[in-house]
Amino acid sequence: MAALIERRLQECEIAVAAAPGNADTVARRDGVRAELAAFRLSDAQRTVERYPNDFAARQVLGARCLAAGQFDQAIAQFQHAQKNPQVRIAALTGLGRAFKAKRLYDLAVAQLGTAKAELGGMTEQKKEIIYELGACHELMGHLDLAIAEFKLVYTEDIGFSDVADKVNAYYAAHPSS
Repeated sequence: MAALIERRLQECEIAVAAAPGNADTVARRDGVRAELAAFRLSDAQRTVERYPNDFAARQVLGARCLAAGQFDQAIAQFQHAQKNPQVRIAALTGLGRAFKAKRLYDLAVAQLGTAKAELGGMTEQKKEIIYELGACHELMGHLDLAIAEFKLVYTEDIGFSDVADKVNAYYAAHPSS
């Protein structure tokens, strides 16, 4: 079933690329995207119902709930999933993002900080976590903490997201730093 919806989505993407200004084509594509997301969410829910102790499946369900804006359901699934060492970091990151989406920034910082601490060297995953951590500090109004996180990413990858813009803007506003 998913393959069929994915094929329809691919056809819609081609149609949108051919006529980007066509509102009907864009609306059709968006409808198929929503259908695919709903199918994947439902499929993940069925998997967890069948295998409630499969923490990797709970991680997938948490991610799909988060994408669907079902933040409390996502949090519950990520809390279960973090018990599995294989998906622990992804679950902690998901928890952080879900708390951030609910504007519970202090809780997000705690989860993202734990994920950051548990990772070794700088990887793409760690850069994403540090960036999210910086964004939470920024949203809380803790600019010095935020910029410290953004600098960690900046020193490793100047092209990551908009980290260069954030660091450059900070130094422009604080030339003596």
